[in-house]
Amino acid sequence: MSILSGILLALCFPKFNLWPLAFVALVPLLVEIQQKKTPREAAVSGFVFGLVFFGINLFWVNTLIPYGGPFVPLGWLLLAAGEALFVALACYLIRRINSRLNFSALVWVGIEYLRSLGIFGITAGTIGYTQAHFLPIAQLASFSTVYGVSFLVVLVNIVLARFYLTRKNHLELFLVLIIFISAFFWGSSQIPDNRIAGSPDTLTITLVQGAIPQERKLDHRYNAENFKIHLDLTRQALKEKPDIIIWPETVVFTYILNDPPYRKAMEDLAREAKAYILTGTPFYDRSGNIYNSIVAFSPSGEVVSRYDKQHLVAFGEYLPFRPLLYPILRSTNMFQADFTPNSRTSSLILGQKKIASAICFESTFSDLLRKQAPGAAFLLTITNDAWFNDSAAPYQHFENGVFRAIENRKYFIQCANTGISGVIDPYGRVIKRTKVFERGSLTFKIPLP
Repeated sequence: MSILSGILLALCFPKFNLWPLAFVALVPLLVEIQQKKTPREAAVSGFVFGLVFFGINLFWVNTLIPYGGPFVPLGWLLLAAGEALFVALACYLIRRINSRLNFSALVWVGIEYLRSLGIFGITAGTIGYTQAHFLPIAQLASFSTVYGVSFLVVLVNIVLARFYLTRKNHLELFLVLIIFISAFFWGSSQIPDNRIAGSPDTLTITLVQGAIPQERKLDHRYNAENFKIHLDLTRQALKEKPDIIIWPETVVFTYILNDPPYRKAMEDLAREAKAYILTGTPFYDRSGNIYNSIVAFSPSGEVVSRYDKQHLVAFGEYLPFRPLLYPILRSTNMFQADFTPNSRTSSLILGQKKIASAICFESTFSDLLRKQAPGAAFLLTITNDAWFNDSAAPYQHFENGVFRAIENRKYFIQCANTGISGVIDPYGRVIKRTKVFERGSLTFKIPLP
């Protein structure tokens, strides 16, 4: 039954998107752990569930094989096993407190949050994310973050499992039904009919999605061609008179601010467009630190703001335990240098406008954007999901933005090299979006808060 639960829950996430299953997916697992004689046996069931669920949910990791070789499948298995240990802990604790209904749901959600912490923390597989398409229930995130949505989904599963086992808890079943219906109607009441709400002042924003294959992104011989693609797409969009033009993460394989020809081209383009241009680029300072950054050029061509990535991807942007692992992984040709996290970085400032900023998988963490959100005109993530082709990863990544928008009641904008670029309103509704591998620009208006 733990294997069945793992499969059912995996089907709730992209690209399957069978999200209603989330309300029953854990029932087989919960029934199984309640039938175990000891909490230790329940932990084993939880581990089996975790291996199956995370093995499917994180299978997209294997799209990195062209870059990491045979170490990638090994990393996928270790990652799935590591996440499964958290589920084992949750099942161990739930089995010990099986008479405490609410505590069991809190335990599960608490372990989900625990998984997100630390240098190896990830949020993939958080149950609340299954409800990105069920917006009335997703509105709970406005005051409880995505973990409040997880709590409700797990609570429903626990009550159904207890009813299956005892056939006696009719009152619990009735109460959780009332809670669910109340949450649904409250959430529905929070979503306004109009798609653009706010002040009459608006910003016109253009997103440029170059759709550059990753093997070309990593080859500096294609820098001029890749840059020209973004340049041409931008000029085609100028007839829309955008206030802000956004390019994705690491547009070309160079340090734009430290590379005079490319820096001058960006300055000239900003003056030509009479708009702010934001672009992703690596940046190094005088101390030799390398940052993954967003740089803002003003309409006069000046560099006016920079955001440096705070939460780096382990094994993607830096190598943990370098003295031990680099001799083993040297053959991948991937870890010659590490990016530096910058915890002292600030949001982008464009004149009087503050932009709450994130790069790549930073948008999967509730806390990072929530700290920047007060006073921000909108939330922004730039990314390059070309690493993952048309796997589930770009879809999971974009759907995380639904919850960042709801949690902060602000427009969420994502600009991807390829992956999904788009805009989500403060209630989680996708206003516009591109497709994976689609080359083009996307222009839209959002109200100033």
